Amino acid sequence: MGEIIRFPFEETLDEYTKTYHNNDEYTRLFYVMDSTMKYIHGKGYYVINFNPKNIVVGVTNDNRDFVNFKSLDVMDDDITNKINNNIYNLAFLEIGLLSETLEHLRPDFLKQNFSQFKIFIPENLVNYYQMIVVNGGHTYLCDYLEIKNKQEITKLNKALLEEGGASKGRSYVKSTGHYGNDDEIIVPMKLPNQDNKDNIAAFVTNYALAFVIIASSLLIPIIAFLLGAK
Repeated sequence: MGEIIRFPFEETLDEYTKTYHNNDEYTRLFYVMDSTMKYIHGKGYYVINFNPKNIVVGVTNDNRDFVNFKSLDVMDDDITNKINNNIYNLAFLEIGLLSETLEHLRPDFLKQNFSQFKIFIPENLVNYYQMIVVNGGHTYLCDYLEIKNKQEITKLNKALLEEGGASKGRSYVKSTGHYGNDDEIIVPMKLPNQDNKDNIAAFVTNYALAFVIIASSLLIPIIAFLLGAK
């Protein structure tokens, strides 16, 4: 299947959710939002306000997605908690938008009644949100989808191998990412003071190692969760 060409647009997340979008469109949007947030974390910032009116989403003229979180701050301390809170808050926001209950939704109620929200969530995202809001996991959605995708590709290729697929002229499936190469389909968000590189270079260098260690540790629960869900 070729790339789907979409009309360019730019609007707040609040405006976006006031028109109909199918599960595939929401899954793509949430993947882009999460990838952008992970990019922000990797640059030493975190999101301080998840109000849908403070988040801009859109598609460029060259068919790339973009997300702009308007409210950011420097992540100068307590890095792990700030990342974990951002991951939870984004998942909470997305469930609230899908169920149209964001204005009145509370974390404790969502945790205790998550089963009632499953009907609003795309099937391929149910386990992820359960891991975050019920089980207390802290994992990027983009990482979850990439690992899940690779796991499914492995299963398909194993099935092809068992059926003698190669000898029958069938091609093995290759993983190219959930929606392709992030650098090609997602526009990196411009961050505060990004033009003043000299002032932030030292901070980014010192921060990078800590983020890599934290981000790597977040992959462990995804792998365990997916293996346990077989």
